[in-house]
Amino acid sequence: NLVPSHYTPLSGPRFVISFALGAVIANLTLAVVYLASLKLWWKSPLPSPQFQVMAVPGFVSGALWSAGNFCALYAVSSLGQGIGYSLVQCNVIVSGLWGIFLYRELKGRRIVYWGLACCLCCAGVAGLAAERKT
Repeated sequence: NLVPSHYTPLSGPRFVISFALGAVIANLTLAVVYLASLKLWWKSPLPSPQFQVMAVPGFVSGALWSAGNFCALYAVSSLGQGIGYSLVQCNVIVSGLWGIFLYRELKGRRIVYWGLACCLCCAGVAGLAAERKT
């Protein structure tokens, strides 16, 4: 939701730094609350962080997500909320393709239903794009 971008002369991608700072503060707060509740309330031992195992996958996934978030903000600020946000939400199609072809999560008729839902999604984006041109 890019409502604040309507009330400022700044464009969407310029909000990335404030979003990142907010995400760091929120995640640190949640981690501290979770660890404190583990130790004080549930009386459980603290989990091992496994930094050596998770450093590279965590960094790569965070960098990819950040790049996608930046591109989504740029698309919405360039194309407008109707088309840009709808195209960004079409990421479900890409995720579904990964699930179908790489992880084999769907088989048989479910793939047909998923394909119909994708056609409906693309038709909605095309309808919004046609509405913008008129």
